[in-house]
Amino acid sequence: MVSIAFLTHGTSYLIMTYLLYTVAISQRQASKFYPHLQPPLDNSIHPSQVIINAFFETYIQRRFANGDIHKYVVDLYLDSQERVWIVDFNVWSDRTDALLFDWKYLTELGKTRITQTHSNEINNHSPQQAGDDDEEVNVQDSIPVAEMRVVTKDMKSMTYDPLSSYRGPTDVMDLLGSDGNYTASFEDFRNQCVRPSEM
Repeated sequence: MVSIAFLTHGTSYLIMTYLLYTVAISQRQASKFYPHLQPPLDNSIHPSQVIINAFFETYIQRRFANGDIHKYVVDLYLDSQERVWIVDFNVWSDRTDALLFDWKYLTELGKTRITQTHSNEINNHSPQQAGDDDEEVNVQDSIPVAEMRVVTKDMKSMTYDPLSSYRGPTDVMDLLGSDGNYTASFEDFRNQCVRPSEM
């Protein structure tokens, strides 16, 4: 695992896993617009998603908790050299922030994804008809691609910082003063204020 202090928020992702398959990927910093995360113009899979999927299938899928936990969320970080780092694992629950998704949608997406995956696997293993090519179908290719969401130009005015509710106005912090003697600072501030009747 990597220390959170050294992460660049623009390359951190939240991966939602339902019954061992990645169903959704969300930009970790849900209040920021990053041009490099925007979907490709040709509607192809984003390069980051390709790297994340390969990492997930190689190092996490059926390995995390020996495959005994089928639904979970994992924080991943993609560095400038395209190396993927595991930051954290979380529970599949509304106790975990779904960021650009909501949990009801994710559960429905997971159920749909599993139905599609099983249907594709059955179709790919069905007996071949006469005249069909003898090439084997790669089951991995038949697995639906996870839905990836990032903050787009249209969304950036609608997003908010989830930590903003813990912040206060900077002038209040200035009034508190660095010495902790907020009473004197506030009295000085109050003396500078002009009542409307005195204007």
